Amino acid sequence: MNKTRVLLIAFYNRKALGVRYLEAALLRAGHDVRTVYYKDFNSVHPRQTTDGELALLKKEIAAYGPALIGLSAMSSMYLDTVNAVMEMIAGSFSIPMVCGGAFASMFPDYFLRRGAQFVIRSDGENPTCLLADALASGTAWEDIPSLCYMKDGAVVANEIGGLLNDIDGYGIPVIHSHNACFIDGDRVREGDPQLGTRSYEVIASRGCPFNCSYCCCRNLRQLLPKGISGVRTRSVDSVIRELTEAKKQCRHIAFIHFYDEIFPDLPGWVDQFVREYKRHIGLPFTIWTHPKRVDGEVLQKLVDVGLTEVIMGIQSGSERIRRDVFHRYETQQDILDAVHTIRRSGVFWCSYDFMLQHPFETIEDLKESYWLAKEMDGPYELQLHGLNFLPGTDIVPMAVDAGYYTREEMDAIMFAPMEEQFGAYWKQNTSRESELWYKMLYCLQFKSLRGRIESFESDVAAHGGEIDSLYTLGQKLSRVRYVYKKSRVVLKRYTGIGR
Repeated sequence: MNKTRVLLIAFYNRKALGVRYLEAALLRAGHDVRTVYYKDFNSVHPRQTTDGELALLKKEIAAYGPALIGLSAMSSMYLDTVNAVMEMIAGSFSIPMVCGGAFASMFPDYFLRRGAQFVIRSDGENPTCLLADALASGTAWEDIPSLCYMKDGAVVANEIGGLLNDIDGYGIPVIHSHNACFIDGDRVREGDPQLGTRSYEVIASRGCPFNCSYCCCRNLRQLLPKGISGVRTRSVDSVIRELTEAKKQCRHIAFIHFYDEIFPDLPGWVDQFVREYKRHIGLPFTIWTHPKRVDGEVLQKLVDVGLTEVIMGIQSGSERIRRDVFHRYETQQDILDAVHTIRRSGVFWCSYDFMLQHPFETIEDLKESYWLAKEMDGPYELQLHGLNFLPGTDIVPMAVDAGYYTREEMDAIMFAPMEEQFGAYWKQNTSRESELWYKMLYCLQFKSLRGRIESFESDVAAHGGEIDSLYTLGQKLSRVRYVYKKSRVVLKRYTGIGR
């Protein structure tokens, strides 16, 4: 069998599950693979690539001599770095590039018109192997399912195919990438940067059943061909096999983070999972859930085998915002019931997301988030952030149609440098009144601050200085709490204390 060398590039993610699945598929197909983990992730102080890092990557490509370069373009938030890498490759080599990932799946023409020869939409494992096979053997690639390319100046997008409903068929991702390096900070370090991790990330399923307007999951689901389920769940055996291997390869693992949009709750799946997880893994773990999918009996079973943290998106305390803007249809009572159930289940840590201070939100909507959080069973952690407008999400045309932005202004926002995009993610510049209510909401999560904050509710403006001071104190408490949280999880991992 002919084989070829493929170089994969993962951006801003040492763990990069999608790239690791591709590497595993290519290796099984008999190809040689080298993976470059390019740039470290930092959501607070993101950094674009430097000329020095591009030079290091160029050197890696020249030394390896690949016949195909694969780039993972999951998000539009770091496109400036992806573009710089593509420009360097196109200007220095005659090596075909193939792009994949969520953003590439929705906007293949973006990359094809910037120098990529190919884009693969949706699941990339089988089409990427077919493309590598074709390049190795010199045979035709034009009919490969899911492949996009340019012909006579126009984009050709083949029908999406080669996807598996039973995603166990994709195997498990590469956990120890034996031919890998990490480029960041103007230096290159040989080896897989995941091996020293204390937290291992795993997905037990692909897809999401909900239609939130700020997320691309719904539109990615619509790309799937008939007969392919919008949510596909791995078997428990497959998940446990991956985690068992992760414990062997990443010897410092202290906890597991399940990155499923919604942790699987299929009949029988959880019961088998808790039996096998307790027997083979036994590490503290984190899951994401949704107010409509919180089940107390399931949570208690998971807590018994190590569930330590539940992260749930609430997004707004305003039913109007949730329903009419975010396309989330849970009621205030649904949320309060879910929070109560999570707390009653015995989960050690409860984290709740809110997206605030965006153009759709009024000051009354923000106040409703405050009043809702005040009713929620504590203790809990609040993760407050802004709203990013991401290409391919339904909320983008909603904001344009509502007159908040012109199409040109929206494009400037969505494709701004990453520092600007992440800055918008954490907080918007708004009125003083909005700023004070935001800070009061933030302080509610700290029991020691709550009483004083509540005393300011009747006249917020008159207590602005005091609210500012308490918010600053809350930020300090948050850092202390983070250390406590992580220390408790690690202590539980190694001693069993805190079970």
